[in-house]
Amino acid sequence: MEIIKKKGIRSVFSVKEKIFLSPHYIRIVFDMTEQQVKKFANARIGAHNKIFIPAPGSDEVLFPDDAEESGKVASVKRTYTTRHIDTSKKELWIDFIDHADHGPASYWACRAVAGSKLGIAMKEGNRPLFPEAAEYFFVGDSTAIPVISAMMEQLPDHVKVKAILEVYGKEDMISLSSHANTSIDWVYNEHPEMGSNLFDIVQYLRFPNAQRFFFFAGEFDSAKKIRQHFKETLDWLPADYSVVSYWKRGASEDESSLLRSEDRRS
Repeated sequence: MEIIKKKGIRSVFSVKEKIFLSPHYIRIVFDMTEQQVKKFANARIGAHNKIFIPAPGSDEVLFPDDAEESGKVASVKRTYTTRHIDTSKKELWIDFIDHADHGPASYWACRAVAGSKLGIAMKEGNRPLFPEAAEYFFVGDSTAIPVISAMMEQLPDHVKVKAILEVYGKEDMISLSSHANTSIDWVYNEHPEMGSNLFDIVQYLRFPNAQRFFFFAGEFDSAKKIRQHFKETLDWLPADYSVVSYWKRGASEDESSLLRSEDRRS
């Protein structure tokens, strides 16, 4: 398949609805204007986007170039997943985790109300989220649930998927849908900022010898160990796995250098 990359698109969106799917899992539903529906027609569900968060107490979104022209401070930028786009309902969804440390994105989502503004920028293109395989293994902490949910929804019914998801507690187990033959294990971790056992779980997983794909997303330390495990211990080909770090304990996205897989697909 020919992969097409296009330039980025961006717009300021208004909150339509906020839904608490669980105590720590917040879905923000944005209204889309007719212009935005057309503009984001080729946006890829499950892909990473950039969100631009207004300063506390303000609804003004300032993209970097706009801020430079105006001499003002740009809105805080964070990386999130395009969870869903419904062109018939003119809706775009982004899911947020209510982190204990209340980072800027979590802080905004917890306080967002109908009409609140958020800047969203993303790249168009047809690069797939995952390669074709017979068996898929998806592992991640709470921050990975949006992308893993989107990936599972795109799997066909003739494949198998094993998912291991770390959440704060039983009350944060949410419903995930897929046409695939799916098995989900939930791992509880009340204090993810103190560390995770996901690497210990992953290193004891057994995989088929072919037609498999592994994906991990989560905290930097776990991602680093898991990537090393697949690259050095298991000696997998880069095309057979993807490991992504979404956050780092004790550091903001601005401060940390997040780990990316060699075959990063977003």
